Amino acid sequence: MDINEIYMKWKNEELEDEVYGLSFFLYFHCKKYPNTKLQKILDQRVPCIDDLTNFRFKKVKEKALLALTKWVSGEWKFQILDYIPTPYEVLEYQAQGVRPVTIKIQNEFKQILNREDCLEFFLHDLEHGHMFFFDDELKKMQIDFFANVHKSCQSSIWDDYLKDEEFKEKFYYLISDMNTHREHYRQFLGAMLPHQDVEKFSFLF
Repeated sequence: MDINEIYMKWKNEELEDEVYGLSFFLYFHCKKYPNTKLQKILDQRVPCIDDLTNFRFKKVKEKALLALTKWVSGEWKFQILDYIPTPYEVLEYQAQGVRPVTIKIQNEFKQILNREDCLEFFLHDLEHGHMFFFDDELKKMQIDFFANVHKSCQSSIWDDYLKDEEFKEKFYYLISDMNTHREHYRQFLGAMLPHQDVEKFSFLF
């Protein structure tokens, strides 16, 4: 398997996101944790969903593997990006019921932000996807919340608060790195805001 060739096929829209995501995972897992049998398969054919159940994957959390399986089977909707999106981009995707996944090809493993390497960064995104999709009621609640926040960002309601760097950091975390339930969002935002301003944002919930 030539991962750069696969990337170019994806970039040229000759390959679906699911196939590229699966290929990326298997290629870099095999690179990090060599497996002769898996490597032989990757050299012979295009990966398929059965490869996720026919092998054991070291240090991969069950929820990440489930998210990848659901994605490849067409049950969960992810969008591959070949760059790290802004918090506002993540917010926009989630408001549409899609979870973005960043794929960065590395010739040599090295840290990406606070993750060990490109494989761990990818798996972390999948874990967020699991929290976004695994429960239909929770997914709908998250989509509604993110849609409301996204709409509010088209106004000036956040402008004064975002001048404060600590608030901005927490806000970015809220809109792009939290996949949880409504009350947790309410409590987190309430703790960020001056007490007298909390009610002003009740429309988000």
